[in-house]
Amino acid sequence: MTAYPHDYGISLTSSIPNLHALATPISYPRSLPAPYSDVINLGDNSTRGIGAPIVIWHWDKINQTERDFLRTFCPGASAAVFIRTRMLETADSYANYSAVMVWPSMREERDATRRLDFDIEFRELVAV
Repeated sequence: MTAYPHDYGISLTSSIPNLHALATPISYPRSLPAPYSDVINLGDNSTRGIGAPIVIWHWDKINQTERDFLRTFCPGASAAVFIRTRMLETADSYANYSAVMVWPSMREERDATRRLDFDIEFRELVAV
C-alpha cells in the first residue's frame, strides 16, 4: 500500500487549515473522489458523466469529539465550505475547492464512543 501525504483540510473561509491544525484535531479520512456527480446511460449503450465533481471523505472509525467538531461546519443538512482534498489526478495530488458539505442523513453505526464507517460528502466542487 502506498503511503500518501495527509494534506486534508476544511474551513468556512478560503484559508484552509490542515485537519490536524483545527481546534479539535481530526483524524485523516480516506477520500473517494468522482469526476461527476452522476453517470447516465445513453441510447447507444455508452455512458456519460454529468454534474460537478464530488468527493466523499470516509473514516473507518471516528471518535465522537471529532464527529461533533466536523458537525460545526455543517449545522444543517448542508453548508458551503472550503476543503483541501485528494482528487483523481495522482495519489499525491491535493487541491483546494469550494464545496457543498452534505451531512449524512442515514443512521450511523456506533461502537461506544466511536462512529463506524462514517462518510461526509462534498458536492459541487469548484477549484479555488
